[in-house]
Amino acid sequence: MLKTKTIPSVDANAADYWPSVRRKAKFNNALRLAAERFDNIRVGRIYEAWVGEVSSMVRSVAIQCQILAADDYREFRELAAARFGMPELCSNDEIIQTEAFDAIQEAHESLYGGIRG
Repeated sequence: MLKTKTIPSVDANAADYWPSVRRKAKFNNALRLAAERFDNIRVGRIYEAWVGEVSSMVRSVAIQCQILAADDYREFRELAAARFGMPELCSNDEIIQTEAFDAIQEAHESLYGGIRG
């Protein structure tokens, strides 16, 4: 015997319906914009520096798309990490930027010695 599928009903008049729709649309638009910008980031030889650039891009997209609440920002970074296959984006942005700076400094010192330019 065939089972009929039930379609869940949606109450568009529920108090939390439209805010959740707007939030989901905001996240989808931000992820689309981040994906476009991700394709334009040049991959360098220092992986940590590249991750730092991607992290900065994700932060700027979040600001541009008004994803400012701490929980929303954390969720957006997790979604971006999953989308780009970069679990590093789930880390604190300051840690990512520090690691990028340290990696660049280390590469500079290995190439040019202790001389600072």
